[in-house]
Amino acid sequence: MWNFDYLDTLVQTPLRRARVFTTPHRAGPTMLFVHGGFHGAWCWAPFLQFFSEQGISSAAVDLRGHGGQEQPDDFPRQGVNDMARDVIDAAQAVGDEIILVGHSTGALAALSSASRIKPRGLILIAPAAPAGIGQKLSLPNFAAEHEIAVPNEARVRNWFLQGAGDVDVAPILQRLCPESPAFMNDCFQSGVAVDPALIGSPTLCISGALDRSPLHGPEQDQAVATFLKAEIQMLPDAGHSLMLEPLWRTGAVAILDWLRRDGGIAI
Repeated sequence: MWNFDYLDTLVQTPLRRARVFTTPHRAGPTMLFVHGGFHGAWCWAPFLQFFSEQGISSAAVDLRGHGGQEQPDDFPRQGVNDMARDVIDAAQAVGDEIILVGHSTGALAALSSASRIKPRGLILIAPAAPAGIGQKLSLPNFAAEHEIAVPNEARVRNWFLQGAGDVDVAPILQRLCPESPAFMNDCFQSGVAVDPALIGSPTLCISGALDRSPLHGPEQDQAVATFLKAEIQMLPDAGHSLMLEPLWRTGAVAILDWLRRDGGIAI
């Protein structure tokens, strides 16, 4: 179902504490994809291949400690602002005009970096909410001393893949990595402030109608879209990690259509 091996065919550029994968360069802006918690650049492989086939340059960042990279002793202390520095480094390495795409906790890292990157467009998929936006989730404060273990299959289906049905998720379980508690606590407890006035990019928020996990509060996507004055599109059969579900192409096409309309990409 998934072709994660596509990532291995791409140019890989090391950053200060992260790395970025890029598809062949084409004229026009480059889409920069930012993964969420426990994930890595690998989760964007279907989207990277899809957009490359559409003639659009794409890149995906492995945030520090993700995607099979080493997790040093200070990894549990790496929060949203640290991950945002990786997004900025990736954008600078790509060197083009950027369309920034963030998922879940990675969407908040993308938002935190957007005032520096000044992307031509901003796309947020099931975004973690900035401080003060949406309902507070009833999650525990994760202990700061140790990384958070990879969730088991039941939690993966409940947290991420509500739209996957009975599909074998073993290939995903094998690639998920432990997560930084500081990153999760920033997203779900202490919060990170975002000023939309400093971003100013056309913004699309994509929401999966089946996304009702403990990590994603009710109406959260609408609250983020309202805060950012963004367009919102609801995908009726999608869950939280929609780029990994059988109908992932629906999400990719929704992004492509929006880019043609509001991002101004000539296809």
